[in-house]
Amino acid sequence: MRIYSGSYCMCECGVPTGEKDIHGNELFTGDVVQLWHGNYIGTDHEEWLPQSGLTAIVSNQYTSYFDGSIVENEGKITIFTMGIAFNGVQSEEWKVSLVKSHKAIIPGERFPSYGLNYKSINKGDSQ
Repeated sequence: MRIYSGSYCMCECGVPTGEKDIHGNELFTGDVVQLWHGNYIGTDHEEWLPQSGLTAIVSNQYTSYFDGSIVENEGKITIFTMGIAFNGVQSEEWKVSLVKSHKAIIPGERFPSYGLNYKSINKGDSQ
């Protein structure tokens, strides 16, 4: 199964990130997560606040084109959380909490408020 941001194909679901969320759950591409932002990190007043909305763990595995074609990118693939791509999956300032595992996603499932949708692929498909 693949995850899309709108009509843009991001990546295959289920690729391990090597990271865990704030509760110790392993994270994979396609997982739906809640972002948490840290304030006053490393002080007695440290706090973590949930950000509104949901997002997903994705990678730059594919490039989608206007004509609907999808091409697998060559070279280094970067896994990141949509919304904090410059930080990777998490950072000192940003953490994630797993909301729904990619394993629990049903092909065709959509999260239109967040721009996420999932599509199954057939092995013979070029897309």
